[in-house]
Amino acid sequence: MAKLGTLHVVPVSLAATSRWTGEELRTLVGGISDWIVETPKVARAQLRAINPDLELGALTLVSWSKHGGNDARALLEACRQGRPMGLISDAGAPGMADPGAEVVAQAHAEGIPVVAWPGPSSILLGLMASGLGGQQFRFHGYLPHEASTRKNVINRMERDASQGESQWFIETPYRNAKLFSELCQSLHPDTVLFIGLGLTGPNEWVKRNRVRTWRESGVPQELSEKEPAIWAIGR
Repeated sequence: MAKLGTLHVVPVSLAATSRWTGEELRTLVGGISDWIVETPKVARAQLRAINPDLELGALTLVSWSKHGGNDARALLEACRQGRPMGLISDAGAPGMADPGAEVVAQAHAEGIPVVAWPGPSSILLGLMASGLGGQQFRFHGYLPHEASTRKNVINRMERDASQGESQWFIETPYRNAKLFSELCQSLHPDTVLFIGLGLTGPNEWVKRNRVRTWRESGVPQELSEKEPAIWAIGR
């Protein structure tokens, strides 16, 4: 049987910065020609940020959709032919608050070696910066859009947080200010609310307060910048 190529799962920048990029990752990216990506235009910019010497025209990019309906087996053809492949999302770590898990699962099913590389993840960076601890936590992804359902989810998260399990979630950046107001209205004054905004970027802003303090200070000006944010409820 021919040797299979390795699938490299590569986190990319969460913002316009490359402060986290190491020489070993730059070398890896320079040696891979076949990539599974979310948005080709964004992928080219992210890969060039990791390795400025990369010849973008020589790359083969195959797209997968965050909305589902992907043929994971077809995407892995280069690995099947013995070539290494890279898997990236538009920002952060594939498979963590981003799609990509189905591609990795298919690789395992076919015996394709999988290597995960260290790099930015808003979940892990938020945990590290929040002081809420990582022994027990739950990530919910995006909250429901429907108002009453979202309120029920928030109330349930607060109950779980009161038992020591911090609750983590994300929202579309343009809804940050609205979500902040909803949380301040719904949560108990003693509940801790953490916000990690624009992590790893030049406008990074990290803050935690009890809800009573957030209510007194009002909507932070930083939330108007529409930067990607990760949120947490704790005690």
